[in-house]
Amino acid sequence: MKRGPACLSCEHAQRAELELGLANHVPLRILSKRFGISPNALCSHRKNHMDAELLARLKTTGSDEPIDLEQLRITESEGLLQHLVAVRGRLYRALDKAEEIGNPGDVAKVAAPLHKNLEITGKLLGDLKTGSTVNNLTLIAAPEYHQLRVGLVQALKPFPAARDAVLEVLQQIEQVDRPALEHAA
Repeated sequence: MKRGPACLSCEHAQRAELELGLANHVPLRILSKRFGISPNALCSHRKNHMDAELLARLKTTGSDEPIDLEQLRITESEGLLQHLVAVRGRLYRALDKAEEIGNPGDVAKVAAPLHKNLEITGKLLGDLKTGSTVNNLTLIAAPEYHQLRVGLVQALKPFPAARDAVLEVLQQIEQVDRPALEHAA
């Protein structure tokens, strides 16, 4: 497949739908109207950026072959990543321009979508996890608990009644079989 500089179709937000239409011979005038790209540009995109294998995979009419969903996912992910990178480049240029002008409002307006772009890219690449992690802690087994216990008992030596009351509470806590504390990270 010929590669070249990215064209309007390559950078279009609805590239997948656009290429699906091109592969299935939807009339160029209809695609042009729907996606706001000239018929000549669409034709050039199909010729220069869509190889025969991609066209065959995207073709939904006249083929009884099953679609390889994993390959389609990979292709779409690559297209999405390319689009995110292109948009991020524009956002960085806009951010530089806003900082150059010195308008904090414009900087903030550009920073938010830039942040969102980075977040989406991180999720796509697996760098950002969206799930949660549960940490189970048993406090009385932690060395820090024992340091705290010893420190409290020593600090309360001059106050025998308070020391005995605290020791009683600590012993009750240590004897009860309590479930571990859960903390979502």
